[in-house]
Amino acid sequence: MHIDFHCHLYPEEYLKKLEASKGDVRIEKNEKGEKIILSMGSRAGPVTEDFFDIEVRLDKIKQNNIDMQILTTPHPGIDRFSPDESADMSRVINDGLAKVVKKYPNHFQALAMLPLIDTKLALKELDRAIFDLGLKGICMLTNVAGQTSDSDFLLPVYEKAQSLGVPIFIHPTTPVGAQVMKEWRLAIILGFEFDIMLSATRLAYSGILERFPELNFVIAHLGAGIPFLAERIDRGYYDPTCGVKTKKPTSKYLKELHCDAVCFYKPALMMAYDFFGADKMVMGSDFPLPIGDLEAAVPSIEEMDISREEKEKILGENVKRLLKLKS
Repeated sequence: MHIDFHCHLYPEEYLKKLEASKGDVRIEKNEKGEKIILSMGSRAGPVTEDFFDIEVRLDKIKQNNIDMQILTTPHPGIDRFSPDESADMSRVINDGLAKVVKKYPNHFQALAMLPLIDTKLALKELDRAIFDLGLKGICMLTNVAGQTSDSDFLLPVYEKAQSLGVPIFIHPTTPVGAQVMKEWRLAIILGFEFDIMLSATRLAYSGILERFPELNFVIAHLGAGIPFLAERIDRGYYDPTCGVKTKKPTSKYLKELHCDAVCFYKPALMMAYDFFGADKMVMGSDFPLPIGDLEAAVPSIEEMDISREEKEKILGENVKRLLKLKS
């Protein structure tokens, strides 16, 4: 079974809320009249039918040898609004995702968005999403309104997720200081990757990965540069001036993370495989964003120089295990 772990659906009611927004996170039209999602200076889109039309999507995934997608609605995120607005948007998103899952349970499952800027509201929505809607985990951003993934206010969410046995998918967002990345969509091209590395390294350095050993985190884009920079990141553990207090070197914790395979470059895939291992990788497309590639998602894994059994793990078996999906 081929499962696309990293892909996005934008419920139409959520898109309407973004169109009505007057803040830094909103939908605006470009010079062609196309709808573009604007978030803190970075742009995504255009918002075509691929973003919201589930029937069109179903045809496309079947054409590309994908049996199931795990739907999320991360970027631009809901953390730049007030707590009440954020909670309302999370309910709209999660209800919309659950509606799709209910209609096509064999082809779609989903992860919940939470109003993480308010811990009490986030925990309440987490219970509703898991127990009432049947969603399979959490999707959170690499920073929450500019606050890092090791912030104390997130600890109750991590504790609850571990107790529920649901994974947390950490999706990139616009990093702090992105004003130098406005041209050429650099906030998305490079800034997202930096924020993935920063988020994962802070989870390790801070001891959160040590504190919650049974909590499964999935980080996006092959972990960005983590496999390449792991040796350098470990220097922080061995250098006493860095103040890292964990029991083991940082790379030992980073290797326990899962990563999605949203990078279709064979040398990069093989480096991630060497670092994380086949048991920790999941296939993804980043559909429908232009920076993703639905057509390359399955072939890029098939072309890896690994065993058939390992390919099957990455193509779907690992997701079935993480989300406790029935065969």
